[in-house]
Amino acid sequence: MFNYSSYSVFLDYNVVRGLCWSMAIISVPCNIFVIIRFIFLNCRYSRILLTKTFFSHYQSRFSISHNPSIFLLFNLTLGDLVGSFYLFILAIGDVAYTNYYQSLYGSVSNYSVIRNDWVISPTCTTARILSQLALLMSILMTFTVAVDRFILVVFPHSRRKITMKIAHIVATVYWIFALLIAIPVGLLSLQGAASRPLTRFDIHGQLCNIDSSKSIFVVAVAYIELFLGFGLYIASMILYIIIYRKLKQSQRHFSTISSNRAEKRVSIILAAVVLTNVFTYLPVTLFSILGQAIAGYDPENSQLFTSIVMLLYINTAINPILFIALSAKVGSSGRQIGQSSDGNTSKGRLNVTQ
Repeated sequence: MFNYSSYSVFLDYNVVRGLCWSMAIISVPCNIFVIIRFIFLNCRYSRILLTKTFFSHYQSRFSISHNPSIFLLFNLTLGDLVGSFYLFILAIGDVAYTNYYQSLYGSVSNYSVIRNDWVISPTCTTARILSQLALLMSILMTFTVAVDRFILVVFPHSRRKITMKIAHIVATVYWIFALLIAIPVGLLSLQGAASRPLTRFDIHGQLCNIDSSKSIFVVAVAYIELFLGFGLYIASMILYIIIYRKLKQSQRHFSTISSNRAEKRVSIILAAVVLTNVFTYLPVTLFSILGQAIAGYDPENSQLFTSIVMLLYINTAINPILFIALSAKVGSSGRQIGQSSDGNTSKGRLNVTQ
């Protein structure tokens, strides 16, 4: 029996296959859980909106429709869910096309006649679009969340906070911009993949990465996305370092120790989101620069580089776990604060600006 999995999505890259399956299994249910939790808390707050109690005020801190910070995190989670669907498509496609090639070619002994139907399939084209949409939304929303936290903590009395109106505008613009980039890139990549020999198998084509062989626009998007992502993640990390130092220096301004600890936990967990992105984008950026600078050096088909590219989507699995920890930690602190202080103290530094 011939090993048709060697001609499916992940070819012989078993490390990449394992990474994709692991992240897909974790990210899809976790992101769905976090989104349902966001919606549940928002609906719960809406039902008790007219109740003037600490409980209603505490619930408003986690309301999508009332808190700009939570609304931005909700959109970041939606972007992560898009990325998890990309991983899920690759994982399911790996199984489906292994069976497809087995049923189509049977025990054929000449592998050179096997057509690469996967890279020109509507499913792979959809995966290309989803991957670009997820990466762009992750870059933009992560930086915006960092800016929001920076203003709230470092300049708590500033009038230039991100309001609900601004948050809605920003999120809408980001989604429209990401779609206007992702859809043309996906379709142009399909054109590039279709122009190659039908019996050609390469790992980046199999992963439904963008194909720049037929479009300078796709080349430009690839490099802009790479360096923009690395630059904004570094900028976000710097903002969180400043935030943490500010919280450490200004503990006396908080009414309770619990409030200060809650703010530190929020900042540390959100900084962890950025840190994972920095450590995944850094090696991809370095490999890309070396590939262009050193003649004859092509890292793209190595197992290591391909694994690093797959790890660009690791936050789709890590972020929801961190958000679950964030809601649990802040929720616990919020209840402790509520037992020993009034509603204003319990607000902390989460953005509740309308």
